[in-house]
Amino acid sequence: MSEFFTKVILFFILVFSLHADDGLSQAHLISIIPEPSAIEVALDGSIEVQFDLPIVSKSIKNKTITIRDENNKKIKGTTTLKDETALVFTPNEVLTIGTYKVKVKKVKLQDFTIPTKGYKKYAYKACAYLYDDVKDCPLCKYLCSIKTKKISFTFFADDTKPKLISLTLNKTDMELNIDKQTDINVTATYDDNTSLDITNDIEWIMSNNSVVSILNNTISPLSEGTTSLQAKYNKITSTKVQVTVFKEINGYKLPPEPDETLNNSTLLGIDINDNGVRDDVERKVIETYVEPIKIEPMMASVKIGQEILENPVGLAKEHSDKMDRVGNCMTYIRRSIPNLIDRLEYVKFYEKTMYNTKARVRAYLDYNLALSGGVYGSSPSDWNQDACDFDVEQMLKDMK
Repeated sequence: MSEFFTKVILFFILVFSLHADDGLSQAHLISIIPEPSAIEVALDGSIEVQFDLPIVSKSIKNKTITIRDENNKKIKGTTTLKDETALVFTPNEVLTIGTYKVKVKKVKLQDFTIPTKGYKKYAYKACAYLYDDVKDCPLCKYLCSIKTKKISFTFFADDTKPKLISLTLNKTDMELNIDKQTDINVTATYDDNTSLDITNDIEWIMSNNSVVSILNNTISPLSEGTTSLQAKYNKITSTKVQVTVFKEINGYKLPPEPDETLNNSTLLGIDINDNGVRDDVERKVIETYVEPIKIEPMMASVKIGQEILENPVGLAKEHSDKMDRVGNCMTYIRRSIPNLIDRLEYVKFYEKTMYNTKARVRAYLDYNLALSGGVYGSSPSDWNQDACDFDVEQMLKDMK
């Protein structure tokens, strides 16, 4: 009889000799991977125990899951929490052919169902009185939990199953609107040239967990920013992709919020999208005015303001003429829809937002000084749609 079949027979003998109370039929236990008593388990696999309630992370210890081979040698590895409801043990090294015994210690599950007796009942009532959601109550978080039973099972590992070679994402670097979701899939490729979608079994590695969250195969934005994203299954990882989450208002894509210290350390600040407007100013304009017919004139003004900072004296007259033209556009809009634009409020917003450091104020004063003594302005004939560098007529129609 071959050595392989001898080990299989020994494996079944061990299975049938196990104690009946192995914890495999307990409440809240959904699944175990590999299945108990399985005989074709990949050598590079992990152990996963899935419950239907969130696991209290503090109840997980280094030895929560232990694995021993048929010689009772302990297999070294790490136990982690996956998607709040699953325990995952990943061996440090690939297993060898043979029988393995797995033991899972008791852990706590967070259970917020209304208790009917005991101290938990009164704790729940107190929390329900003090909090809109009992899940926010520290007392209930501590007391509203149940312990699982110990779990024990065996499996037989062999080298006949295909070995995982690589993981491939169906996405490359991407930009994502904060108000939209997108799907992502992970394909595993094996050494027998087969492939399989294993998205739901993936552990996700992110450089910034505050930017997006991933549930099953759906990426949901959480906040503006950038994070790298990498899939991991057993010991194999995919290549990294970069996810950038942006905010959009009425079709205007906001640039990232710049670092205030870095942005204010130079006269011109940061303009990451290179549109001639400082990023902090552009964000404030779009978030303040919202409607395109109000945004466009102000964006034209702050763009000229950026040119003023760059050359406040030498091109002062040219800057002034451009600003007069924007003023003519605003006047035309105000005459078309009275009170739509408050010119004085625009000027205050412009000066406060554009010239927000001492260096920028000095440059603005130099600009005004260079214009002193001159006569500037425009005539009513200039108050027309040609003064607007955007489709003002269509925007006016949209407003009516």
